Amino acid sequence: MIFTQWSRIFHKGKGSKVLEFKESSEMSVNDKSLKTWQKAYRRELTKFFGKLLESLKPRTLESLSKGFTLIEIIIVIVILAFVSGITIYFLINSLKIYTMTVNQKTLFDEGKLALERMCRDIRDANLISWPNPGASDNLVTFTRTNNTGPSQDTANETITFRKTGSNLEKVKAATPYVIAENVSTFTVTRNSGDEIQLFLELSSVSAGVTLRVTLQTKVYPKNLAKDATYTYKNFFQNWKEDISS
Repeated sequence: MIFTQWSRIFHKGKGSKVLEFKESSEMSVNDKSLKTWQKAYRRELTKFFGKLLESLKPRTLESLSKGFTLIEIIIVIVILAFVSGITIYFLINSLKIYTMTVNQKTLFDEGKLALERMCRDIRDANLISWPNPGASDNLVTFTRTNNTGPSQDTANETITFRKTGSNLEKVKAATPYVIAENVSTFTVTRNSGDEIQLFLELSSVSAGVTLRVTLQTKVYPKNLAKDATYTYKNFFQNWKEDISS
């Protein structure tokens, strides 16, 4: 029996070399001849794969099995820690600014409401008992003309606005009612024309920072008795604020 054996093995390397060998021989079909041919075939394959492995660069094999070094891991950890620190810093600052803004807005609203309440009551006054014309103090006492509704201020009732500690109080019938807190300064100035100037400052500490809100306004009593100092702003006890239903 005649065998003709062709074998081709392709190696993708530089130059794409092709190892080809041809073995052609006449062999009898017996075990001895078959074993001889198998040994020759294996020997050629062994030589080919040996050359194939030698052609691979050691750096290529090393890069395939190489992982992260300790220095690389430390560098990554340091970079992540730096970025995380900056992010946390900005987040904390943003939270502080937001908290301070909210607290300052609360102070402003509280002071504005207190000034509005005082102005509405003083505007209805027919007599300013204190302070005297041209004087200043941390309280104002007056007598209002009209009532403000059931269970509220009554006509001809004496009312005082004063600062007690850090509270701004409205006192009537010897009973104080707190209308604002966190008050650091309250000043009432009365000029010679009976115009009242109110100065109010509120302060509080937020996130380690002292917040301050300063408000001031002027109000003229409209129901004072007619005298030599009256102005066009005076209605001579004929002014009354309508109570909305």
